[in-house]
Formats: sequence, structure tokens, C-alpha cells
Amino acid sequence: MGRHSKKKPRTVPASTEEQSFYGIIAAGVRDGELWVRKRVRRFAATVLSLLVSVALCCCGTFLWWDTQGKAKRARIEAENSCIQQVGSMTESYNKAFRLYGQVASKFSELNESYDLDALAALQDKKPEGYKLLHCDTDLDGDVREAKALKRSFDQLSVEYRKALTPVGK
Repeated sequence: MGRHSKKKPRTVPASTEEQSFYGIIAAGVRDGELWVRKRVRRFAATVLSLLVSVALCCCGTFLWWDTQGKAKRARIEAENSCIQQVGSMTESYNKAFRLYGQVASKFSELNESYDLDALAALQDKKPEGYKLLHCDTDLDGDVREAKALKRSFDQLSVEYRKALTPVGK
């Protein structure tokens, strides 16, 4: 018969020495199984904690990048808004200066078809030069200043247009 034959299973040891030997073997097997279970649990716990740590790090990094990206997008949008306001102010200034040139021209011609008193009053209201706004450091301040200057240039343009309307006799 072979070594692994199942014809003669051992059921109960015959002597007490054999019983203690088999008891020691069984205890060793139980200890080995317990040791393996502990190692497997410890390994699984280590792997799970590592996966959780990696996931938390990835989430934290993603949230940080997202926050930084939002801040950069907000800054770029604010700069673009400021640049648009400065461009609008420049257009208003150019229009007001062009109308001022027409007022000066009509006044110097002494054309009686226009209200010369109104033209004379506007001779001193030349559009003052505007500041160069760069929209670099103080975005809100530059936007406020550009809007205020645009309003003043638009008001001057309205006054120039009123003075440039011919007087009907």
C-alpha cells in the first residue's frame, strides 16, 4: 500500500504518548492556521489602509488642483472684464475727443447756424487725458476708475452733440 492510501485510517491513538504527540501536532496545526489567518488579516488590513491612503491623497490632490484652477479662472475672468472696461473707456474718450474737435472747429468758423454761446462754453471742457490702466494689481479699482472715466466722457459727448445740433431760425 502507498503512503496516501485511505484503506487504514487512524481514528484514535492507542497510547497516551501517542495521544499527547497527536495533541501537540494538532495544537501546532491550529497555531499555524491561526498564525496564517492573522498574517492574512494583517496583510489585507495593510493593503486596504494603503488603498484608502492613496485614494485620500488622490482626492486631496484633485481638490487642491480644482481650487487652484478655479482661482486662476476667476482671476483671468476679472482681468478680461477689466480689459473690456478699459477698452470701452478708451472708445468713449476717442468719441468725446473727436466731438470736441468738431466743437472747436465750428466755434472757430463762427458759423451762426450753431449756438455759439454753447460752443464757447464747451471750449473749456476738453476731455481730460485718461490714465493708462493696466489691470495688473488692483482690478476692482481699475474697473471702477474706468467706469467713472467712461461716464464722464459719455456725458461730455452728450453735451458736445447737443451743441453741435444746428439751430433752426
